[in-house]
Amino acid sequence: MTYPQGAVRAFQYGLGIFALTAIIGLTNATKIIGDVNRDTLLTHLHSGTLGWITMGVFGLALALFGRNGSTVGPNVLLSALATAAYVLAFWSGNFYARALFGVVMLATIFGWWAWVLYRASAQGYGRLTNPQLSIVLGLTTLVIGSTLGVIVQILYATNNLNDQNAVLIGAHASAQVGGYLILVAAGVAEWILNPGGGRTRGGEIQSWLLFLAGLTLAIGFLANVQPLLIVSNVLQLVGIIMVAVRLGGRVLGAAWGAPTGARHAAITIPFMALGLVLLIALVQMTIAAQGDFSKVPPGFINALNHTMFVGLSTNMLFGAVLTLLADRPRVWPWADHVIFLGLNIGAASFIAVLIFVGTSAGSSPFSHPVAFTAPIMGLSVLLAIVTYEMRLAGAPAPMRVPAPA
Repeated sequence: MTYPQGAVRAFQYGLGIFALTAIIGLTNATKIIGDVNRDTLLTHLHSGTLGWITMGVFGLALALFGRNGSTVGPNVLLSALATAAYVLAFWSGNFYARALFGVVMLATIFGWWAWVLYRASAQGYGRLTNPQLSIVLGLTTLVIGSTLGVIVQILYATNNLNDQNAVLIGAHASAQVGGYLILVAAGVAEWILNPGGGRTRGGEIQSWLLFLAGLTLAIGFLANVQPLLIVSNVLQLVGIIMVAVRLGGRVLGAAWGAPTGARHAAITIPFMALGLVLLIALVQMTIAAQGDFSKVPPGFINALNHTMFVGLSTNMLFGAVLTLLADRPRVWPWADHVIFLGLNIGAASFIAVLIFVGTSAGSSPFSHPVAFTAPIMGLSVLLAIVTYEMRLAGAPAPMRVPAPA
């Protein structure tokens, strides 16, 4: 199996947009220019979730479903432009721009989903590997969550968002965080840690459990059906236990001192477990608050988001990039250890501060603990962006996927 050149390009474009995420995050955490406004925070959020994570997932879809390195599939450059336009629309604060480019972004996501479904159908459901099934179901959840998110932007633009339909926001976020990200991360971690593992009944059950968990979580928030939220927690618990049991031996046996993608993939599992604990706690808080998200501490929500976006998803994608480049000369070889340690020590300490201290909103420059934990994470991300962009720039087309260490 080979990486199509489109996969390389998707990672390159995603890393470029990710730089904006890191810079805004560093600025907001340190408060060197004070609190950033809501539009900038939404830009920070969506440049990370769409610009980095989803562009990376598009690249992985090409890698997993492409034909021996061919460039067939949706146009990667147009996908990156659509993503960048939507991110900038958030920064503009213009609701009409957000609705317009949201529809364009949604069409882009539908295009990738349809292409993956077509390739999966041509291959045959029974012949899909565990990682391929995770991508299919993960993109299905992404379509659902993204549709809800764009509906919210249209309601904002038409001045029709009210207390009744505002539940769409929680349903949108829960589908993306509780469904899409966990599903894809579990599949990609298995692909890196167990290359050539194929399809197993346990992997199939695990994928469907995580898919149903995300779906019931979104419906539970949307319809305010509390029993569905509890069902979602149970499904998530069983699904993630299966991930831990199935990959636990490979996680413990990973070469933690080797600069490979395997250790990034391995550390996603502890972050996945932490995310599960935080998701269960969030559901309990939401039930206690009778669905009022404003009563949930912002620091707790930010801790959950960074667990999923950085600890889980960014490690997953860094692992995929390193796996892609495993047989290529390493530019700045010293950077690999700095990136791995800085990213994960920084993320763990940042999440802990958010949970036990709270956000830095309203604080003065460098007066809150996050001002000292976030830079460890953010600067490590910026180093990774520069390092990986240089390495990817020298990648031949197409590249053969090496067996992960």
